[in-house]
Amino acid sequence: MSEKENLNIKDYSWLAIEGIVASIPTVGPALQTAYFGRKSEKRFKRIENFYNDLSQHVQELQDQMVTKTEIEKYSDQIAEFMEKSNDLVESDVQGFKSALLRNAFLTILKSPSEVNWNEEQYFTSTIGQMDTTDFQVLGAARNGGWVQVKSVIDFFNGKLDRFYLKGLCERLTSLGYFEKRYGNINMQGEGTIIDTYYRISNLGQNLLSFTMKPPIKKETNGNNTKP
Repeated sequence: MSEKENLNIKDYSWLAIEGIVASIPTVGPALQTAYFGRKSEKRFKRIENFYNDLSQHVQELQDQMVTKTEIEKYSDQIAEFMEKSNDLVESDVQGFKSALLRNAFLTILKSPSEVNWNEEQYFTSTIGQMDTTDFQVLGAARNGGWVQVKSVIDFFNGKLDRFYLKGLCERLTSLGYFEKRYGNINMQGEGTIIDTYYRISNLGQNLLSFTMKPPIKKETNGNNTKP
């Protein structure tokens, strides 16, 4: 297979944009080097750091990691997870999503037979649509019942816009990570107000477990082993 055949649609798109930038009179080549060269370097470095970080954690958890045989048994699923993770890590400037994916990878490497691969595919497809605040709200809601947006605003000490947080709750609902129900209907001067309540769904709980509860190193103290 030729190099051209190996290029996907995204590759062709970036090559086309790079060509346009390079064709800008006088400054084009300099802009091409400044942006695309630096862009590729940063993306490669993020993936390199991701796997170096993963390697250090695996080293600490060697006694909990699965055998080569079991990894081979789930090689297709693991390879697909890695491919999607690489795409997310490449564009992860803050590093938060990379940490979530590292945790998920460690969970997979501990026991791929216990992974719900249908949920995994959904999780990795939606993480790209979420930001740090989404996970903060999910984490705050993981132990509780129904709450209104006012409680979410109070959680952030009123520092975040209420319309942003309401939109975030709706996004989590549309992704299936929140449930929603309606309460009282009040007629006020500014219009009809419907009390809306949210709580984390089972799928949301599973997302948090998959991305924020990796296996941890066991500490040995004499003959006693603590999880």
